[in-house]
Amino acid sequence: MSFLPLACAAMLAACHGDDHVAGPAPDTVPTVAPAVAHIAAGDVVAVDRAGMRSYFAIPFAAPPVGELRWAAPAPPQAWKVPLAKTGSAAPCLQTSESPFRLPGDSEDCLYLDVHAPLGQGPFPVMVNIHGGAFNTGGPVAYMDPSPLVTKGVIVVNVAYRLGAMGFLAHPALAAGGSAGNYGIMDQQAALTWVRDNIAHFAGDRNNVTLFGESAGGFSVMAHLAAPGSRGLFHKAIVQSGNYGNDRQLTAAQMGSASAAIVDDALRAAQAAGVQGIVCAPGAVTAACLRSLPEPVVRTYLAQAIYAALPVMVPSVDGRVLPRSVKATFAAGENLKVPLINGSNRDEYTLYIAIAEAARRAAAAPPDLDPADTRFALPAAAYAPTVAGLTAGAGVPAADLVGRWYPLAAYGSDAALQPSLAVSALGTDLGFACPALRVTQRVASQKSPAWMYEFRDRTATPLVGIAQGKYYLSFPQGAGHSYDFQYLYNMGPLANDEQRQLQAAMTRYWTNFARSGDPNRGADVPAAWPPFTGPDRVLGLDVASGGGIKPLATFEADHKCAEPWGAVTF
Repeated sequence: MSFLPLACAAMLAACHGDDHVAGPAPDTVPTVAPAVAHIAAGDVVAVDRAGMRSYFAIPFAAPPVGELRWAAPAPPQAWKVPLAKTGSAAPCLQTSESPFRLPGDSEDCLYLDVHAPLGQGPFPVMVNIHGGAFNTGGPVAYMDPSPLVTKGVIVVNVAYRLGAMGFLAHPALAAGGSAGNYGIMDQQAALTWVRDNIAHFAGDRNNVTLFGESAGGFSVMAHLAAPGSRGLFHKAIVQSGNYGNDRQLTAAQMGSASAAIVDDALRAAQAAGVQGIVCAPGAVTAACLRSLPEPVVRTYLAQAIYAALPVMVPSVDGRVLPRSVKATFAAGENLKVPLINGSNRDEYTLYIAIAEAARRAAAAPPDLDPADTRFALPAAAYAPTVAGLTAGAGVPAADLVGRWYPLAAYGSDAALQPSLAVSALGTDLGFACPALRVTQRVASQKSPAWMYEFRDRTATPLVGIAQGKYYLSFPQGAGHSYDFQYLYNMGPLANDEQRQLQAAMTRYWTNFARSGDPNRGADVPAAWPPFTGPDRVLGLDVASGGGIKPLATFEADHKCAEPWGAVTF
């Protein structure tokens, strides 16, 4: 389907509990996180901070440059001088115009960070795959996982190739019969590293939880569907990751799109006078691609792939992913492990906010007055916007505008109604209902599952703040990605009730990582019922917003039965 084409343009082990993998001999590994970890490739020196021992910028694969560009990750070279990094490595090339681009990016980027608690191990392990629409992001944004780590788990943050460098599938690269999904292969290499090395950091290699938000959540879904990921993790947490299950291109489609993307990038680079390009559009070889000058891949190739594929999700390459995520889950062929799956109450406000912020920035001079509503989505654009977002969904746009999402239902300020109405529709169709249907599918397979909705409308927004003041015309509420500030320290929380929500969420997450049940372990403020139907969703909110409690009306609130019941997610 082609609906919600902009939903994420700004930014998603077969081992059962008793199937343990033999590791190093017990007398060769520490029972506490060591000051210096001794792994096969070399020594890694810890940094003590915030109740943790952090080991930064550990290579889990060779730099993906030269002959390793657009190739499966290769093992890293050993080192003789102990690694003693004090911060995360450079993020992988950031390949979109997203406001979340990280500075200092590099092709040499396949590194991970390990953050271990103090005390006696072995510790459960949580491996975080970062979000960013498969175009941006990196471990540096998650450098302080102390809210999780101090509850007795190791957190591993991994990098992976993004955008064109991670997902281009030009036919010239298909030496082994397929191309693309190098970023997912990087994630598998990182999980393999964890399996082989985490015991040396006092981690339990037989108790690994894979988790991630947005593109990271979609990545978790991909690993639940990928045969090559079996045996590498034992539990999964998907946060706002069910957004593109039905939009994965086939190998043929991705190959055709990739060829056109490369040709467009070459033409643009040649027109700009970039030197050192040794092939012409339409006559591209693997050797030529791997020898492209950095300005071509950093600028022109990045621009071309973002223009052609603004919603980047892994393709069905036939090797890493033999079938789409949707088809794999529908057939019951996904990995059966305990799962937490969820979404945020107001996911799509982030994307409406990004658009308004861009319009305000383009004004001369830039307009940062929230009372000036000229930059909000106008009423005249509402119906066309809905039609564009839902093309291919099978629900008439006129019905959506007139019956299901009428402007009058979204507050008394007519200037803000279109922004709020589109946000509600985008949240329902793009995130909430897909998350519900996937969780229902998993529960029907008799696999343990829990579902949540993050609902804190006081969460600090990531877009629309300048000099400490909010300048957009409408509130974003519990927008896309705004839950992650409650798992990682990404800035000071505003008040005690937010800190209480953080404490509760991190207890649920770490209980699950430890035992496979978010209720079992440290005390939690409310029992989280196992998912058996749409009335078994746990709302996660600050006390003034309703607190933490089961939600009986999630399906109705997000219109998942009607009008979206006919849509197969």
